[in-house]
Amino acid sequence: MRVAVLGAGHGGQAMAADLTLAGHDVRLAAVPEHAGNIAILKSIGGIYLEGATSTGAPPGFARIALMTDDVPKAVAGAEVIMLVLPAFAQKPYMEILLRCAERGQIVVFNPGKFAALEFTRMLIEAGRYGEIQVGETETLIYAARIKGAGHNWIMGIKHMVYYAAMPSVRTAETLWVLHDLFPAFAPARNVLQTSVDDIAMTLHPITTLMNASRIEQMGPYRTHHYDITRALGRVILAVDSERYEISKRLRYETLDFFENYERDYGVTGKSVDELILNVSAYGNMSSPDKLTHRYVTEEVPYGLVAVEAMGRVVGVPTPRTAAIIELANMANDVDYRAAGRSFEAMGLAGFDIEGLIDYVTNGPRT
Repeated sequence: MRVAVLGAGHGGQAMAADLTLAGHDVRLAAVPEHAGNIAILKSIGGIYLEGATSTGAPPGFARIALMTDDVPKAVAGAEVIMLVLPAFAQKPYMEILLRCAERGQIVVFNPGKFAALEFTRMLIEAGRYGEIQVGETETLIYAARIKGAGHNWIMGIKHMVYYAAMPSVRTAETLWVLHDLFPAFAPARNVLQTSVDDIAMTLHPITTLMNASRIEQMGPYRTHHYDITRALGRVILAVDSERYEISKRLRYETLDFFENYERDYGVTGKSVDELILNVSAYGNMSSPDKLTHRYVTEEVPYGLVAVEAMGRVVGVPTPRTAAIIELANMANDVDYRAAGRSFEAMGLAGFDIEGLIDYVTNGPRT
């Protein structure tokens, strides 16, 4: 299958190499302002992949079919377009795809963080809704890191990853195609589930903000399992409980923090710290280098802020989520609520619960 992978960071390189080794025709691209890694990879001729692969194919050197900073060139003729980017970097790619994506192509955000909703609004406003199939995953299938120039390490691969199309009546038909790439993709109820149930939005900012002193003095430093402790685990669970209540109000079957990890990594634990310590992929890591790392600048404005707004719609108070948002605001002297993905950007302003669920299930009525 011809696949365009947009984004050449940790996850994008992992996906491009993994799919190439699986026999797919992969085009890896980034916009010019993000294309430093592309230039390096072109000089090497591909990516050396270490660790696991999603198909069980032997890891090794993956000679990528095309590596370019010309996104339209990479997208031309692709059956599937995979965006593997932090949420704050998605918008320029959305704007390019709005112009160059071809009728019938499948565009997948890995992960979404409400991106499928924002891109759908843009397609509607541009008069292109229905021409391009949009979807998103709940999380990136890989735990991956760039180890050096042209060297990517996939530390772990999730056993199951939820995917939903926007609208969800198209989920089954797009999964029919996507299963040729990732059989681990499983149908979610809708794109509310794939975005609201991304538990990285609690794990990443809380472990970063509550280790702020050490990060600012020493970062990046070698760490293990997010420096998790019993107290950190209690805070994560308290915040995640609000996300869990919102999910139940949105009327789909949801998983709590422990059930998510059992599904993704096959691990269990009696407490959050025990659970995290049981994930082998988290055993050899580096801390964020600063508090403006994407663990805060992505997960707070594009995750927790949107979930807080969703809580207002469904009637779930979110004081603990608000506390983490305020802590991030103070630590980085930024208003993440103003900077984040608003209901207006997602095309959801004015919806009640019934209208919201109908929209993500069936699409716009007019």
